[in-house]
Amino acid sequence: MNPSTQETPHHLAKMFADFMVEMAGEGKHDVLYRTAFALSKHYEQGHVCLNLKEVVEKSWHDGSGFAPDMATWRASLLQTPCVAEAGEHAPMILDGDLLYLQRFWFDESQVAKALLDRLENPVTIDEKALQAGLKRLFSDNHKKLQKDEVDWQKIAAALAVQQRFAVISGGPGTGKTTSLVKVLALLLEQHADMRIRLAAPTGKAAARMMDAIRAAKSKIATDESIRQRIPEQASTLHRLLGFSPRGYRHHQDNPVLLDCLVIDEASMVDLPMMARVLDALPKQARLILLGDRDQLSSVDAGNVLGDITGHGQSLAYSPSMARTLAQYTDTDIKHIPQQSESSCIQDGIALLRKSYRFSGEIGALAQHINKGNVKEVMQLLQDPSKALHWNAEGELNSILEVAAKQYKHYLACTDVKKALASFESCRVLCAVRQGNEGVQSINREMQQRLLGDMKVDQAVHGMPIMILNNHYELSLFNGDIGLIWKTADGLQACFPDISGDVRTLPIAILPDYEPCWAMTVHKSQGSEFNDVFLILPVQEGEHHVLSRELFYTAITRSKKSFHLHGRAESIQAAVKHRIQRSTGLAKRLGW
Repeated sequence: MNPSTQETPHHLAKMFADFMVEMAGEGKHDVLYRTAFALSKHYEQGHVCLNLKEVVEKSWHDGSGFAPDMATWRASLLQTPCVAEAGEHAPMILDGDLLYLQRFWFDESQVAKALLDRLENPVTIDEKALQAGLKRLFSDNHKKLQKDEVDWQKIAAALAVQQRFAVISGGPGTGKTTSLVKVLALLLEQHADMRIRLAAPTGKAAARMMDAIRAAKSKIATDESIRQRIPEQASTLHRLLGFSPRGYRHHQDNPVLLDCLVIDEASMVDLPMMARVLDALPKQARLILLGDRDQLSSVDAGNVLGDITGHGQSLAYSPSMARTLAQYTDTDIKHIPQQSESSCIQDGIALLRKSYRFSGEIGALAQHINKGNVKEVMQLLQDPSKALHWNAEGELNSILEVAAKQYKHYLACTDVKKALASFESCRVLCAVRQGNEGVQSINREMQQRLLGDMKVDQAVHGMPIMILNNHYELSLFNGDIGLIWKTADGLQACFPDISGDVRTLPIAILPDYEPCWAMTVHKSQGSEFNDVFLILPVQEGEHHVLSRELFYTAITRSKKSFHLHGRAESIQAAVKHRIQRSTGLAKRLGW
């Protein structure tokens, strides 16, 4: 096992700041050095830019002095060759009060322009065919709805068909995939030869997308010829764009050949990847994003889906869009939110509000977390339930023992394909990597319980592993999960293939990996498990990593039971705190 190496704290920020002052020929302790250091640190934390307003006249990172007032700060930065205003060229770009690394300013600007251009570029549709298709495909939905309840799935489909860009957002069980399949049927009824591609950020998410679409397309009311044209194959975004160590094969000058691209689990897509995707799309192509806007943002820079959808703000359509949606879906227009000053981007967003899966305690807890209802969250956790289990005062060992009993099922399998499926039914999730409640410590504990004493770097039969670095030649990517398994060829690394088969690889050629009975909540995005065990840090000093989005993402990974280990203070800190990443994309899009 090759543990990944980690840089010393602030190493990259110091290198960047040193390079900037060397380029400018200025002293190390001036404003430029400190600003460059702060910008680099912000990027490492997932921010796209440094909002000078938030740190103006506040203490520098090392506590030695304070940032200047805004006018002085801007003037000081713009006097150097390292900083330029928007539209000019320099390593750092100052756009208003937002300071960017040049490439992130460019990516953000291009993403905003590409999305707005698509919304402002109308498509031609057969209105009668669309209305008839919507009525036919959603005829069964009224049985699930109460009187005067809006069919938001139908609204989403009507919106997506008439736009070159659309977002269908909703929590688990709200019918994102079902709505998507009906959208694809409607598009193919409009244009039978439409070239549609499906993609997701990870191999696991792509595989789940394929399974869901196969299941959904068999149930929709459309001609068999249309059903056969609905694609089932999905790829990772890296594979779609033809990534190799030399770069991306597809870009503006060599676009991907398609008419419509669908990206699932869009909350996981960071800003640079979204920029690369949009750069590789033909100008007239449609783009449909699926995802849950309330989940954690991407691991890397940005919060693209959150920026596009307004970070939880209420959604309202323009009067013209509201009238069109009401007409196409036979919905009373008074039930469709509208306002005269709604931004253009809002006309491309559909929110699915009704969950058909989470109707019990797990669903209620997720909703209260999302709304920041601390009192209701604590009440739910304190009530005995078959689905919710709160290990409030108990030792960590007690919840790990329950998790170990669940995991033992996969070790009893003789067939590796069945073992892989069984392993995916349960997962321990952590908020942090280090410390007693972190991924590394929990994995050691689980290893001891399930496989016994062994060396840290020893690969043995039954060990689950997570790949830590991309390896394009092997088609293994950061976050891929497999099992070390004894085969006819000896001990091998076995991974589920996107087609449903099992890929077997020699352990010696694997990129860096680590055990993964436990994984971070971030890494769990795009996955679902019957039983989820969430371990929160108990030290107050670690509460800064907790957030409403993290808690919500963790509980919505669970389909049957949710086990929580954490003090009341930790839970309350998570529910109260929302993630605020510094970006300018939401503002560029009109929010």
